[in-house]
Amino acid sequence: MSPTRTCIALIALALLPVTATAQTPRSPAKLFAAACATCHGADGRGGPSWTDTGSWAPPIAYGLTSSQTAVEEHVRWQVRNGAYLVGGFDFRMPAFGLEVISDVELDQLVQWLVYAPPVGAAHPQLGVPAPPVPQGRAIVLEILDEAPWYRDDGSDTRDMDMDTRRVVLSPGEYVKVYNRGKTWHTVSNSALGVDTGFIGYSNNIPGQDVGYYYLEATDLADGDQRYYCALHPYMQVQIVTAAHMPMGLTHVSKLPLPPPRLKGLGELWVGLQTFAYAGAPNGAVDVFDAQDWSRTHVPHVGNNPHNGWSGKSRDWNGLLRDVVVFSNWHDVTATVLDASTKQVIGDIPMGAATAHVMTAPRNPSPTTGSDRWFLTVMGNNRVQEFDPLLALQWGRPDVPALGQSSGAGGAPAFSPHGLWFLDDGDHFMTANTLGASASLYSISRPWTDPDGRWGVGAEVARIPTAGRSPLAAGIVNTGSPGSTAYVGFTNNAGSDDVSVYSIDATAGSESLVRTPVAAPLGNAAGNLALSDVTATPVRWAHMPIQAIVSPPDANGHRRFLVVCNKASFNVSIVPLDAAGQPTGVYTFPAGLGCHGVAFGRKATIEPGRLSYFAYVTNTFENYVGVYDLERLERLLRLEAVGAAPLAFRPGGATERVLVEGHAALALTGQASAIVPLTTFSPDARGLVHVGDLPLTLPGTPGPRCYLQEHVWVDVPGWGMTHLDLDLKTDTGAMGLFVRQHPLPW
Repeated sequence: MSPTRTCIALIALALLPVTATAQTPRSPAKLFAAACATCHGADGRGGPSWTDTGSWAPPIAYGLTSSQTAVEEHVRWQVRNGAYLVGGFDFRMPAFGLEVISDVELDQLVQWLVYAPPVGAAHPQLGVPAPPVPQGRAIVLEILDEAPWYRDDGSDTRDMDMDTRRVVLSPGEYVKVYNRGKTWHTVSNSALGVDTGFIGYSNNIPGQDVGYYYLEATDLADGDQRYYCALHPYMQVQIVTAAHMPMGLTHVSKLPLPPPRLKGLGELWVGLQTFAYAGAPNGAVDVFDAQDWSRTHVPHVGNNPHNGWSGKSRDWNGLLRDVVVFSNWHDVTATVLDASTKQVIGDIPMGAATAHVMTAPRNPSPTTGSDRWFLTVMGNNRVQEFDPLLALQWGRPDVPALGQSSGAGGAPAFSPHGLWFLDDGDHFMTANTLGASASLYSISRPWTDPDGRWGVGAEVARIPTAGRSPLAAGIVNTGSPGSTAYVGFTNNAGSDDVSVYSIDATAGSESLVRTPVAAPLGNAAGNLALSDVTATPVRWAHMPIQAIVSPPDANGHRRFLVVCNKASFNVSIVPLDAAGQPTGVYTFPAGLGCHGVAFGRKATIEPGRLSYFAYVTNTFENYVGVYDLERLERLLRLEAVGAAPLAFRPGGATERVLVEGHAALALTGQASAIVPLTTFSPDARGLVHVGDLPLTLPGTPGPRCYLQEHVWVDVPGWGMTHLDLDLKTDTGAMGLFVRQHPLPW
């Protein structure tokens, strides 16, 4: 059989349908060992807080012998809402939404903790028991903050390559998963009905067995399957059940362009999330001066610095300073840097899986004059307000988190990831990943509940996205702080589309309504479809991660929504009409792992008109892509009159991709080949991607990671298929921003 036919036969096996079934409720003992024991101890009798090392998590194994409804309700409320202090919620105890603990599981957990046997399992002196150990031999799988993110102990003897990034099970073996990372991680595949739920930090209490989960053969889907972290979906592991063997790996990488000939304005700050150091957490920052594309490297920044922003903060000497804050997505902290000296100042504990950070435009603190800073905590249902330098002095956030116990549809939406502010400086929108929803918040809205709790800052509207796994929010800001009508967007990484919203920010009558996108741009759900496999050439865009809108001060130029697609070698740029609605989808080359986008002004502009570059990170490459939006506008005008150059037409891109390993053999018969980028992104256009900025490389190349995604291979007999990918993680760039920010963001 030819290499191509062999590959197609293997892919056909991989694509055999798997029946998705609802997961059986997890036992209280397994839930507790995974999520609760990290702070409350293996036996539930208390322990050191994971998120705040200076505090103690209380005992929660009651062992009562008579019915105590009030105690049950107290435990249930704490799990769903987290810890409340006067004036708002505390960051130390997270809330657990329905997305991670069902009502059935919570009811069982409450009974198990509150009562002694036979109703529950708690003893007032001995605590609660560990989950029973499965029969058979354990393969230990560790979840790491560092690439390759999942690593087995090497004892799976059927893995002929001894690749610790995957587990190849033999009969009678099971997997014991330990989370060695400093934030929540999971082993999940929702399509297969497999989910460990949140697993906490296993090294938090030395000498105790916490932060683990047993995955038995009956818990796993049969075959060669990929699993991922529900919070960090680029973290993937391959688990192969008995009687199956894994497919070969493929390495791919887009060859970089030289830096752009044209220059820009401002500083481009790029978080290098996987920049590795021996014996220290991953993380660094590169800062580019757009005037000459020179680069400054800032080492040892946090733990996986994911998303950043800059602004003002008042220090302990009363000075108003320029600072930068990066969220640490694989940690419980955010890192503060001096924006002028580019030095790390310190870390602030915030809660598990800090995600995106932003300041409120034109709305400084009335008491300190600092910007008002807000950060999403994805492993919770919180958006945390803080003043960076004051919070560093306190050792924790200086004000309570936003969010009420009874908001729009109940408590605020779980797992907020991306956020973006509206012009008014009071409202912002979040993308809530695990709940597949979008929310609108007001930072000034007071709230109370029937039990006398109160706070300031609340979710005021929420709506489903009609897509899967929204990760970022974007707003068509107008430039006027008095505006009340807006258009918003959230990307949906799991369904390859973008939801469009109509927003009314009128105080007291706010609303968030999804606006259906009509065909041919819209899909069956009414969302903006980024892919179209019926088009010629095919438009293929997979796993959109961030989607934000070019600034409103690009006077004389139209606005664009820029969407980063993680697994398809491209970025989608969507022209918007005067009402902020999408008018088309244009695809341009990008590196693999296209993740974050920021806008920076061009240095050379038309008289009286501002124009922008879009800067885009590529997680599995070592460069930042630069896209010229002014040039795109000129090309669109030419296209409208039938005069666009050939390179701008669909399929006109001339960039190339290095392919090595399994797919290279199948496509070319060679172990390594260079192929057109249009092999993977058939309708990609040229001329708008104007250069790539090289990032600082670590002294030793980072470890390779595993990723399995469906890709498009524009070769007869292929089309949409799955590949097991072997990818580099030297820099792992994800979040970026340009300082100074154009108002109003």
